[in-house]
Amino acid sequence: MNISSWNASKKGIISLFTGVLTTISSVVAGQSNTIAQDTALYRFFKALHHADSNVVSVLHLGDSHIQAGFFPFTTAFFLQQDFGSAGRGWVFPYNLANTNGPSDYRWNSTGRWDVDKIIDRNKSTDILGPGAIVLTSRNEAPALAYNGREDDEKMDNNIRQAELFYDAGPNDAPVTIPGAGVDISATPFEGAGTTLRKASVTFPEPVQSFQVRWDRQNTAPFRFYGALLQNGHNGVLYSAVGINGAMFQHYNDNNNTLISEMEVMQPQLVVISLGTNEAYGALNSQVFRTQMDDAVNMIRKHQPNACIVMTTPPECKRVSKKAFRKKVGKKYKTYYRIAYYPNPYIAVVTQQMMSYCRENGLACWNFNAVNKTMAKAFAGGWSGDHIHFNARGYQLQGKLLYEALRNSYDKYLKVEKTHKNIAE
Repeated sequence: MNISSWNASKKGIISLFTGVLTTISSVVAGQSNTIAQDTALYRFFKALHHADSNVVSVLHLGDSHIQAGFFPFTTAFFLQQDFGSAGRGWVFPYNLANTNGPSDYRWNSTGRWDVDKIIDRNKSTDILGPGAIVLTSRNEAPALAYNGREDDEKMDNNIRQAELFYDAGPNDAPVTIPGAGVDISATPFEGAGTTLRKASVTFPEPVQSFQVRWDRQNTAPFRFYGALLQNGHNGVLYSAVGINGAMFQHYNDNNNTLISEMEVMQPQLVVISLGTNEAYGALNSQVFRTQMDDAVNMIRKHQPNACIVMTTPPECKRVSKKAFRKKVGKKYKTYYRIAYYPNPYIAVVTQQMMSYCRENGLACWNFNAVNKTMAKAFAGGWSGDHIHFNARGYQLQGKLLYEALRNSYDKYLKVEKTHKNIAE
């Protein structure tokens, strides 16, 4: 779903840390902000409990609610505050693809790039990589520069290790990254193809920015898939992959994305935030259920130890626009009455997701119910289309997901303590 109409101010992220927001969300969290079947997350919670000695990888998969970054960034921030930060996670040059993305970093390039996304019908390549989106250039010496915001106090943009995924064509191309050691490996994930490479980069000191250049001997399409950034510390590594307009069907039809995500990111937790776009199309409940099952089975096949939590979509609305004419002076002018009403298919999607998770032992965060309960708190958090939130709304959603996870984690600790006392 296109998010171009979203007017959220990126400066609004500061409001996330106000006492009012914390108080509102905490009150509701104690009443209804819970995760159903949360025992399915205990394997992840065990890893989280030892995050001081390990990197705990989280993948947040979704649609336009995820692509801009506000929602997953907020959940990541609070988890990393509690359990430590292992770095920025997955990043992609959304600005070079002429689409929206997180605001804490930017990519620059002097060349021209084309883009293929998981939602496109006519793609120039079948391999989209972990980000579900790929940039293509025919430049003989493509170059990219990554710039993290050093003044962003809420995001750890220190980089000690980076993994860059690219396809330079039929001949290996030397990779130049000033001030860093580079090791090239082939076939970084199943189905990657014979020419796709991973450049493992090590910086001697933490950096926030770097430049990379490939010197090729051919004019075949050069493709860049994105990068995984770490700071060299243990803690939570939270990666978000969202594409405007994406549905379960897209990830299933292009399942190389799910496969590569499992093998590259190796998540201990996969958060799935899909369903909004299905509710605005020709929704068939049984087909939707099958699509959920196909995605879950693909994740379990390639990352069998990963825990999964699905989040239901917001209480989005449809719009009714009726024209009427009114005489102004000697002329008639056309005006419009615009009204918003609930999209009934959101309830169907929510019900199907909750039912599927309950029957298949998956954790489910019913954000739709929380969104309704907190209608007043979210009143100023909607964008103009009443489908997406603005920055403040997504920050509140992200804080609530963190609180739901934290509540379940605290319950897990109590259960473990009880078991330990019984054993003794």
